[in-house]
Amino acid sequence: MKDKKILLQLIIFIFCSSEFSFAQQLPQFAYGSLNPEFYNPAVSGITKSINASAIGRTQWLNITGHPTAQALSFSSYIPNLHGGLGLLILNSQQGVQKNTYAMVGYSFIAGNKNHRFGFGVRGGIIQSTIDGAKLLAPDGFYSGSIISHNDGLLPLNSVSAIAPEFSTGIFYLNKIMNVGITGSHLLNPTLKYSSNSGKLSVDEVRNISGSISFLINREKTISIKPAAFLKYNFNEFQSEGSIMLGYKKSGWIGVGYRGMSSKNPDALIGFLGINLSPDFKIGYAYEYSISKLSSANDGSHELMLHYSVSLTKPAKPEKIIFTPRF
Repeated sequence: MKDKKILLQLIIFIFCSSEFSFAQQLPQFAYGSLNPEFYNPAVSGITKSINASAIGRTQWLNITGHPTAQALSFSSYIPNLHGGLGLLILNSQQGVQKNTYAMVGYSFIAGNKNHRFGFGVRGGIIQSTIDGAKLLAPDGFYSGSIISHNDGLLPLNSVSAIAPEFSTGIFYLNKIMNVGITGSHLLNPTLKYSSNSGKLSVDEVRNISGSISFLINREKTISIKPAAFLKYNFNEFQSEGSIMLGYKKSGWIGVGYRGMSSKNPDALIGFLGINLSPDFKIGYAYEYSISKLSSANDGSHELMLHYSVSLTKPAKPEKIIFTPRF
């Protein structure tokens, strides 16, 4: 019974009784503030390296229809383009709605080895699917194979929609700090679902997000990295902060907090990561829910993989071979 009530809350969260409803902000990741390329196209190429990252997240375990998200990004600095190119594939599902983003971007990089600025744009499409057969409307009738929502807007089967997506951002990076700001859903895309049984539109509302982090004691045995991430969709504001402790170049542990305000907390976050090599790292995050959903779920899990190869490493000197001729 509790699961059905939570499922209904998720459905109401996505749908409303008017012609238009409004989707949530972009999928959130615990490692989003530490890997800002998932949100900010200006990050692509700014470290003058080749980067590949993957994140998988499952949120609010044991709640029927709980959100899940996966993201894959690839970027590289291209000297001839004076910047970086990036690719992002993002998939999210909550309740009966599934969204897939496919986007490519470019970032113009300016500055030197001590200070760099990135100015990026990213564009692509959103492909969305809603399984109307799994909807439960308050006034609907459901018996065996009979599905009747008694609502002219809601579909009875699976429907899909496609809309354009565009985002832009700026990013600044030096040896101890990085800071950026991003605008997403700038075209205010509308996903228009239609079928013989219903017609529904969902607006992907504009989002603004900002990130900042510092790296303290970079060359010491124990390094400290505090970070903050802010999101705003012109209706709701969400903030999160974290602090990581790194041990040499072996890995890290950390804690974080996410909450819209002091009156509406969301989660406590624990981080653990290992550097398997200088180029490859793996990170895990667990979130303990402290919102009103805390009694109905067993938390959230997230796994992050990151691979990076610098394009500016100094070349190794060639081996000198002495010959008896000289």
